[in-house]
Amino acid sequence: MFRNYFYLNRFITEANELLRNYKLTSIFTQEKDRLLLEFKFGTDEKYIEISVNPAFPFITLKRSYHRAKKNTIDFFTDDSGILPSPLLSFEIAGTDRVIKINTENIKLFFAIRGKYTNVFFVHGDAQIDLFKKNEEDAAYQFLKETEKNIFIPFFNNPAFDDKYGTWDEVKADYPILGKEIITEAKARSSSEKPDIELLSGIIDEIKNNNPSVFINETASEIRIAPETFRIFTYTTKNVYESYLQAQSYFLSRYYQTEAADIKKRIIKKHLDRELTKLASKLNNLKSRVDNGSKENDYNEIGNLLLINRHLIQRGINKIEIENIYNDNRKITVKLNDSLSPQKNIDFYFDKSRSERINYEKSRQLYDSVLKEYKRLKSIETRFINTPSVVELDKIIKELKIKTEENTSPKDELKEKFKQYIIADKYHVYVGKDSSNNDLLTTKFAKQNDYWFHARSVPGSHVVLRVDNSKEPVPKDVLKKAASLAAYHSKAKTAGMAPVSYTFKKYVVKKKGMEPGKVALMKEDVLIVKPEIPAGCEYISND
Repeated sequence: MFRNYFYLNRFITEANELLRNYKLTSIFTQEKDRLLLEFKFGTDEKYIEISVNPAFPFITLKRSYHRAKKNTIDFFTDDSGILPSPLLSFEIAGTDRVIKINTENIKLFFAIRGKYTNVFFVHGDAQIDLFKKNEEDAAYQFLKETEKNIFIPFFNNPAFDDKYGTWDEVKADYPILGKEIITEAKARSSSEKPDIELLSGIIDEIKNNNPSVFINETASEIRIAPETFRIFTYTTKNVYESYLQAQSYFLSRYYQTEAADIKKRIIKKHLDRELTKLASKLNNLKSRVDNGSKENDYNEIGNLLLINRHLIQRGINKIEIENIYNDNRKITVKLNDSLSPQKNIDFYFDKSRSERINYEKSRQLYDSVLKEYKRLKSIETRFINTPSVVELDKIIKELKIKTEENTSPKDELKEKFKQYIIADKYHVYVGKDSSNNDLLTTKFAKQNDYWFHARSVPGSHVVLRVDNSKEPVPKDVLKKAASLAAYHSKAKTAGMAPVSYTFKKYVVKKKGMEPGKVALMKEDVLIVKPEIPAGCEYISND
């Protein structure tokens, strides 16, 4: 309820009392969505903080504020002749969530308008500036609107009449009431018809009663409302003498709760994704290990071919020989008709050695993946037991999760695309539709990433991320990425399909091109089977 019109109204009445005789001495910002107003009276300092974040707009009073030495932008410096400026009053529009701060030299308007929430500065000969730079016309349009508004420095308790038959009619005439007030009135009334006397009484409670902060630890919810309100469930309720005190505590607890919720979502998403990947990998590796090694089989074939070398001729693709290791039963061995007899023999000995190495790697990898899986399950158990914020930070550090502070905008974008990983190393991103293709290619892809698209048919843009441009990407990885591009196109059902590929730096989006359309400055072509190839795993981004 802290954004409700009537609590904003109470804010200005308390601010008028607390900041009487103060001067506005500084207007500055240290964050893109926060504006700070410094007020002084003698040696005493107080600050008004305004958030113009559309998702969380507010105005609050701080008794102290530590101003950083760097990354601070000042508005209206001393040589402007505007500041310092004695405070005259805080006012609120009669029918809108617009707070006006009157000083002798400048007027500030804080308007809560959804995505257009902003602070407007009016000074001099009706000169108007904006905190957040929107269209210039919007500033003057707002100025015209304010001229029609009546601003008041006291509490506004509307004089309702009894003409209303439904609550919808009340809300239509008084949108400033807000959802919570109507819900509270309905909860206290036994009649479907609006109880105007009850409604006026609830607004009086906002004006006069001690405000409370309702905390629901179970649902991770925090609300601010009069202590008499019934609609909020809570595990703790803190009562305060002033709205400014309640709001200060509310904001501090809100940010703590919000921070914890964000961390929980980040950890859960990471654990779900990693455990799913590891479970899939474990199943594949277990199947490989359970099937055993074919080292001896290939070695026996190599020996049999060596014994029968005189029967092998170049140009044949198979040979039937007796298997001395199995009662001289006849077996057919495949050969490569382009290789010499000796190279065909060497091929099977090489496969025997590769099989031994690969099987041992699979066995070791299975043990390693199983160990990691158990480690993550242990962390998941700790996480489920509703840990403290400190414990959440430990888990984030332990999991090496990138948080908002060290995540680039491009890293955040990747969640918007389908994602695959090839050979447990190479990340591939696939566009979902035309506009998403544009986002992938023009905003997300880096200059030296590989870019793929099925030739001559509609399809997704596909980007193979290159983390180290000095390390060449294996040709089989490029082919697998091309197969994904063919699979995510109208050529999906074809036996084989041509796929264009190039570095992203050779992909251009010209002005006027339709969504998803690009031009290639140079390209190569791969002929591949449309499929999700072996060794390629899908990573859910839901």
